[in-house]
Amino acid sequence: MLKNAYTVIILLLLVFYVPIKSEPTADEQKKAVWVEIDTTMVFSNMVSPADAKNRTIAFARECAIKKAMPEEVAITSLLTDYLGETGKHAEEQTAWSIFALSSVGGYIVDEKIQFANMTSFSGEVYTFRVKLRAKIEPTKGERNPAISLDLQLENNYLKDGDELNITARSSVDGYLYLFDFLADNSVLLLFPNHISKNNFIKANTILQIPTKEERQYGVRYRVKSNPESKVTVETIYGVFCVNPIAGIDKFQQLKKHHVTFSAGDESFTQFQRWLANVPLSQRVEKAVQIHIAKK
Repeated sequence: MLKNAYTVIILLLLVFYVPIKSEPTADEQKKAVWVEIDTTMVFSNMVSPADAKNRTIAFARECAIKKAMPEEVAITSLLTDYLGETGKHAEEQTAWSIFALSSVGGYIVDEKIQFANMTSFSGEVYTFRVKLRAKIEPTKGERNPAISLDLQLENNYLKDGDELNITARSSVDGYLYLFDFLADNSVLLLFPNHISKNNFIKANTILQIPTKEERQYGVRYRVKSNPESKVTVETIYGVFCVNPIAGIDKFQQLKKHHVTFSAGDESFTQFQRWLANVPLSQRVEKAVQIHIAKK
């Protein structure tokens, strides 16, 4: 009888110390997925093949993120916020759409453009087809409503050679990063840069770009329209984070007296990977568009 009692006690102790496996969190359940998109768009022959390619690739990317998004996610509030801030009808929402979708749906951290070419021409219109395979990294975490960024342009509608002046203000102390998304959706880093290296800003303090240091060196940001387009649409994209974000030195920067119409195909996914590594609770983004007309 004593022996059996001792055995029972040991078994109870063994059961008591068995670790309990916790259920994975919602973020832990999210995994990157590959999606494939095959889409065709119709263009007037007034649109250059280069513009058609850029727009069709941008649309394919939107479709890729939407395909990977949960059905219950909605972006209506994001688009309403954008249009309310500009106070104008947006002639071109391609760039903004990808930002809004990424904010709630996920980031394209890798992609393979398998086909991109004109497929037919008839009268005054032609079609452009893109086949895209994209890896979507889902967003993780929740936004912190206490963190906000106000990003303004002195003028959204510019002509060749006009100066681009930007003001930014955050609700809390942190670090500001400004990018120029060019017409082909490639990405240039505007701030910080080799002159203004310190991108820390105090809460509720207005920062002007070009900065005081840049102006002392004679730096001005002058816009240039793409020769192939009547109007060039670019997007100034601000990222504010309470902590510095590593890897910013890998982005291509503007060069003095150098006109750049493309920062390379890889810069888009490079930016998306860079941003995907930062929890939503630590950052906020703002996008404002500029329209550049030929003189």
